[in-house]
Amino acid sequence: MRRLWKLFWRPSTRYGLGPLLVVGGIAGVIFWGGFNTFMEYTNRMDFCIACHEMRDNVYAEYKETAHFKNASGVRATCSDCHVPEPWVDKFARKVYATNELYHHLVGTIDTKEKYEAKRAELAQRVWATMQANDSQECRNCHTWEAMDFHKQSNKAAEQMEAAIAKGETCIDCHKGVAHKLPDLSTGYKSMFVELKALSQDEGARADTLYTIETKPLFLEAGAAEDGGDVVGRILPATELSVVERDGDALKVSLAGWQQDGVDRVIYALMGRRIFSAALSNEAVANIQRHETKLDSDTELTWHRVSLDMWVSRDDLIADQELLWDYGAEMYNAACSTCHRLIPPEHYLANQWIGGLKSMERFIVLDKEQYRFLQKYLQFHASDTGGAGHAGH
Repeated sequence: MRRLWKLFWRPSTRYGLGPLLVVGGIAGVIFWGGFNTFMEYTNRMDFCIACHEMRDNVYAEYKETAHFKNASGVRATCSDCHVPEPWVDKFARKVYATNELYHHLVGTIDTKEKYEAKRAELAQRVWATMQANDSQECRNCHTWEAMDFHKQSNKAAEQMEAAIAKGETCIDCHKGVAHKLPDLSTGYKSMFVELKALSQDEGARADTLYTIETKPLFLEAGAAEDGGDVVGRILPATELSVVERDGDALKVSLAGWQQDGVDRVIYALMGRRIFSAALSNEAVANIQRHETKLDSDTELTWHRVSLDMWVSRDDLIADQELLWDYGAEMYNAACSTCHRLIPPEHYLANQWIGGLKSMERFIVLDKEQYRFLQKYLQFHASDTGGAGHAGH
């Protein structure tokens, strides 16, 4: 090996430097031209859909969009949206694509069912890449400077100009322009199933528990076990301390705050309308008040209270962080397809009530999921900092 290395670098005694440079230059041009030609060939539409995974799934969807057929006759091909123009970035994308060849060979998404099962993961990976590079691929064709806002609808122009001012990028608002949007709810729904399964054990042994979903409250252990008279409801993500155990029933203590004159609601924190429990008059009679404070921001009087009630041991979990992971996944799934996610700390806890309400018609969540999402956002707001239930 050492002899070959020396031979490679030893000056030629047979050929002049000029011919060697010419031959080397020609060879370099041929190599570079061939390499670049092949790389450009892999950008062609017919190459991209040569595999049936692409032809039968994303290509079929793409043909129904304006990127394929439109009044201007300008067609955006696969590479226009998935391969950046700068050469170094383009080369890096081609190297990364070798991973896709591997998955083609092993059949990761070689059926319609397999592809649909992976659709959300694949889409989120592309979105994350485009958010990280400021939608570089979109800018192959679109630029802020070339847009004539007067030719857009008033609403579109307003939204585009707002996006420019906020420094948002194309993919924040334009997911699903060429392919069907994935069902992102599968992620948080599967997490919910896992939480429910985990709660079967934790409700029986942990002393500090958190509700996964709304639970009924009872005055007696027997009522909790057989589903007797309900005297109130605890909302999702509420902290409870176990006082006593009786079979499948738990006597729990709920600590929180009441606004003066609003006896049937317990809030998690003073001054923040983070709902912990809604009570009947029977339950209100069992509330204990420990101190009274005046909220200087609102001039409202608040009482620090506690309430001991019975609940069934199901749907309770000891790890609050698992609940917040579930909430984060739900927030991303419900609110990231139309615009960039607003950081939870962008608003105050009370502001999130109105903010989420204004978006309610655009998200597909049932009432229980909506309650959980609101509480997740409130506990991660700027005035709560995601500190959970600290500060009772």
